[in-house]
Amino acid sequence: MKILISGGSGFIGKHLVNYLIKKKYNLMLLGRNLDSFAGIKVKTQILDLNNSNNDYKEVEKYNPDVFIHLAWEGIPVYNDELSKRNYHNTMRIIKVLVNSTDCSKIISTGSCWEYNDGNIQGLCNEDLVTNPKKPFSIYKKKIFDEVLEIANKKNILFNWLRVFYVYGPGQRDESIIPMLIEKIKNKKKININFPANINDFIYVDDVVKIINQFLIDNIETGIYNLGSGNGVEVKELLKIIDTKINGRDIFTSEYLSKIDQNKRNQNFYACTKKLNKYLKNFEFTDIDSGINNLI
Repeated sequence: MKILISGGSGFIGKHLVNYLIKKKYNLMLLGRNLDSFAGIKVKTQILDLNNSNNDYKEVEKYNPDVFIHLAWEGIPVYNDELSKRNYHNTMRIIKVLVNSTDCSKIISTGSCWEYNDGNIQGLCNEDLVTNPKKPFSIYKKKIFDEVLEIANKKNILFNWLRVFYVYGPGQRDESIIPMLIEKIKNKKKININFPANINDFIYVDDVVKIINQFLIDNIETGIYNLGSGNGVEVKELLKIIDTKINGRDIFTSEYLSKIDQNKRNQNFYACTKKLNKYLKNFEFTDIDSGINNLI
């Protein structure tokens, strides 16, 4: 199986590529900065997806069976300009693949923010009708709608993976879990407006293994939530991290006593019923074990 991957140098991408290399897949990576893969036995194609004049001949020659699209430039900036650019970049490479190669499967990462910018309360089911208002979510949804139409016309499998809050080694320092670990280790002030927010945190290794399952199996076209299926309060993260670092929950209690612990503006997590139909006795990494791995 020949697999073309965009975004291989990103957080999820690096973990995925390393995993697939061990599985001895035939891989080609697309990107502007692939230096971290020097010396590794994978094909690399230095390609700036922003460039509308790209020569895709090497991609066409490679003729992938599967395209895994993880690339999204600019994170954590989600403004209209960047979101629109990512939309055009995505559609450009998709059209090359469906028109000039024998690619028969597309696996692409969507986002939990498609659920009305995180404003849907409680369990998020893939069948929910969504109407996001922010550029990032709008353009993610637009990509799904347009690629779905193309995939149906071309008889290509298209799996859209709405990823929830991924965490793990190599994540941006500014992300919630590594930020809390660093602050608590160094006894620094923590500023969180909504410690009672409930989100769905999924360990990066679980995401990688699930993507691999989509590679192995021909799973029907559609949207699939990639989350643990469990909501965790931010203040619970604080307690877990503080207890592991300091031995007991003192720092967290002191912090939480100064603010409204019950104030929240988010409470959403993945319904995994649809995903679990295709996973073979898959066991998600619980939040306690995942944080312990990081610490």
